[in-house]
Formats: sequence, structure tokens, C-alpha cells
Amino acid sequence: MPSTRGSYRAFATLCYHALMRTGRLVAVAVGALTVLALVGCKEKRRGDQSGTGGSSGTGSGVSSATGPCTGTKAHGPLSWFEDDYAAALACAKATQRPLVIDMWAPWCHTCLSMQTTVLKDASLQPFADRFVFLAIDTDREVNAATVARLPLQNWPTFFVMSPEDEAVQERWLGAASIEQFRTLLKDGEAAYLATRGGTALDPLMAQLRTGNQAAIKKDWAAAAAAWGQIVASAPATWSRRSDVLVSLISAQWKVGDVPACLDLAVARAAETGNTANATDFLVWALQCADDKAADPARAKEVRELAATRLAALIDDPQAPLSVDDRADAMMNLRNALDALGRKDEAKAVAERELTYLADAAAKAPDAWAASTFNWPRAEVHVWLGRGKELVPALAKSAKDLPREYDPPYRLAWVYMKSGEPAMARPWAEQAVKLAYGARKVRLTGLLIEVNKAMGDDLGEIAARQDLIKVLESLPPEQAQPEALEKAKVELKAAEETRGEALKKTIDEVKKENDGPVFAGSGSGSGSGSGSVTAH
Repeated sequence: MPSTRGSYRAFATLCYHALMRTGRLVAVAVGALTVLALVGCKEKRRGDQSGTGGSSGTGSGVSSATGPCTGTKAHGPLSWFEDDYAAALACAKATQRPLVIDMWAPWCHTCLSMQTTVLKDASLQPFADRFVFLAIDTDREVNAATVARLPLQNWPTFFVMSPEDEAVQERWLGAASIEQFRTLLKDGEAAYLATRGGTALDPLMAQLRTGNQAAIKKDWAAAAAAWGQIVASAPATWSRRSDVLVSLISAQWKVGDVPACLDLAVARAAETGNTANATDFLVWALQCADDKAADPARAKEVRELAATRLAALIDDPQAPLSVDDRADAMMNLRNALDALGRKDEAKAVAERELTYLADAAAKAPDAWAASTFNWPRAEVHVWLGRGKELVPALAKSAKDLPREYDPPYRLAWVYMKSGEPAMARPWAEQAVKLAYGARKVRLTGLLIEVNKAMGDDLGEIAARQDLIKVLESLPPEQAQPEALEKAKVELKAAEETRGEALKKTIDEVKKENDGPVFAGSGSGSGSGSGSVTAH
């Protein structure tokens, strides 16, 4: 167990916040800290939230399977391993079934939407015994090695893998309709069976696999070349055309070929159908349009094209879109209109999106499903200058999901954007306490901003110290050396700038307590300076 003996600096910060908030110093026994740490180690999965009714993410309910495939949880028609790549791989090898991996994160609204809609669809039942299913929370340190070998461009990303050699046979970026997800499973199974002496893949599918495997290696030029050949040769009615176009335009962005990206957008946007692929394709196109290397006239053409396409998609009642998919299209339409200077139209779309999402959240079957809409709702409320209207809903989400970091984070963000950092701070502190892995870096960064906006020099310094500890604690696969170096430079600058105030507070605390004392529970940031932190 790490030592609970803190430095005078950590103690000064602790006492400073205690004095400011309670008017007195609070002694915390080491024994109490130990109890809290042990309680914190008893991690519960999503869906075991108190007060939620037990429904979340990919679900609950432990499988009764025996042998090498124990430990799955049934969620809808499918049973999933959660955050245990080794166990899922062993099961897939033992049963000679391909492995399906859902790479997701709690902050990803599209991930939550897929888990609460498509992945629970009853029509997936025929696939339940043909695959092994694994959900990987990409934030978690335990999954760092898996995420490193299966790099993501989008959240979520789905992979279909051969267990024998761990080769990726299929890959899908972002949201999918239920029909598209079934097609992905069928194509992934066919590719896997082809490696075991089954029917050879047709040339298009073989080329798709080549592109996917190049993307896994981050060889974006080779991936773009493979996918470009498919687009040039595949029939217009080919079932995978729209998602290959998304992969191609994202690869062009990755290699920095902005002109090719814009040209592809103009030439092929009409071929992306009426699924979420249409929006995803235009998201990449709009990123290229915003790039400083973009020709202004071509960029404007792409924005106008995107506005026309997205407006039609949103108004298409037959489009197989989830609520999240349609709201995402609204957000991107609004941003395209705004960039074109069509402010009134953009505002009208935002108002429509706000009402649409509020209705969806109200009709959600449980707190976890409702949290799908937290970020889209926060973003559009803030865009309209009405952020504080959402505070009650976000506070309820945080209460209903007490072990999730994202609801308090969104609430803190809304308060900050509304110019109320003092109201943001307790929520930011709560989010930091609950966060883990690389995501904790972002949340601690918000806490730094909150304290800085409040003019709380000591709180800011404590949060900067915590940020360094978080960055230093990340596993090698999640390491961010440039961010760590920057954090150290910024901490040094903050300490030098605010050194006199810090020294004065330390002296005051020492005088108040008439001698040396020890910190018990960490800094006022709540993320564990000098503390025992359970992960």
C-alpha cells in the first residue's frame, strides 16, 4: 500500500480546502483510509449501479457456461466477455469460433447507443453460438495492450478476429444498423472460414481484408490504396460500399491528402446511402474542409453538399437510424450551416435537436440508456447558450449512475461553459475520483481549468500535481510522454508564479497546528495527492 504520509505542500492544499469549505481542519485516520480503499477495490461492472435497475452497457446476468467459456454475461441475445481478452481468446480457440470485439468507452454516446439498441436486437440470436463476443472498455488500463494492437479511428470500432493467429478478418467503424451489423458478422465468419479451408473469399472481400489489415498496422497509405481499388471496381449495389467509403475518406485524412479527401466527398457522397455511414463520411469530409490546406472554394462546396445531404437524411423517415444517429446528423448539419454563415438555419436545427434528444431521454428504458444522450444534449444546450437548463437532468444522471465518471464530468463541463467554475468544481472532483486510465487525464485537465478559473492557485497546483501522477501511472501502451513533459513544465510555471501564496499558506497551516503534521487523504482536487487510490 502506498504511503499516506504527504508532503507539506500536499497537506497545505488539503488544509486550505478544508478551511475554505468547513471552517476547520479535519483529521482523517489512516485506518479509515484503508477501509475506504478496500471498499473502492470492489469494482462493479456497468449495470450494477445502485438505483439503476441493473441494466447497462452490454448487460448483466452471468452465463452458466462451463469449460473454457465461463465468465460471460448475457445481454440481450448475446453473451459477452468483458475486459478479458485472454479468456475470450481462449474460449474462441477452444470452440474454433471467430472472436467479435466491441471496442467502446463510457464517454462514447455512439458506443452506448449501439449497446442499448443494435447489440440487443433479437435478430442477432442466430449468431449467438457462432461467435465469441468480447466488450473492451478502451479506457481501462488492463485493456491497454489490446487497444494498442487494435488501433481505433472511431469509437466504437468492431473487429472480427481469427483466434488461431489473432488476425483481423473484418472491421467496422462507428455506428451500424442492425442489417449492417448482421452483414458484418456474416462477412467476418466467411473470411474466418476461408482461412480454414472453406470457400475462398471473392476478390472484393479479399481486398477489403487487405485494407483492414493495413489499417491495423497504421499503414494508412496502403489501406487507402486497397479501399480505393474497391470503390473504383465494386458494383454500386455492393452491400459494403458505404462503410468502405467511410474507411477510405478517413484514411485520406490520416495521410494528410486533403485535396483527395475533398474530391472523394464531392464524387461519392451520394453513394453512402441513408445509414449512419452517410453522416460518418461527411464528418471526415468536413474535417478536410476545415483544414488549412483546403482550397476555400472546394471547402465551401463540400460544406454545401454536406448540408444538403444531412438535411435529407434527417428528414428521411425510412432511414435505419437510431436516435443517436439522427441527432449526430443534426449536430453536423448545424455545424455545416454555421460554417456557411447560415446562422438562423443552424439555430433552427439546434432547437430541433434539443427537443428531439429531450424526448428520447425521457422515453429511455433506464438510466444507462438515458445517459447515451448526456453529451449530445450538453453540447447542443451549450451551443444555444442554454447550458444551465440541462443541469437537473445531468445531476439526476449522476445520481442514478453513481459509479460512472461521465455524468458528473458532463455536468462540470456545462457549468464551466456557463461561466460558473465554483459550481463545476465538486462535479469535476467527483468525475476525477471515478475515472481511470487515459480518460482520467482529460478529466484532471478540466479540474485544472476549473481551479484556474476560480483563481484558486493552490487548487490549481494540486490538480497539476495529480495530473502528473496520473500520466506517470499509465501503462506503457497508454503513455503520453509529450503530455507528461508539458504537464511538468506547466506545473513548474504555476509554482513559480504562485510560489509566495503557496509558501504563506504552508506557514499558516504549520503555525495553526503548532508543529509538523501529516496529510491523510490527499489534495483538494479529490484525485489522490498523497492518497491511496483504488483502481
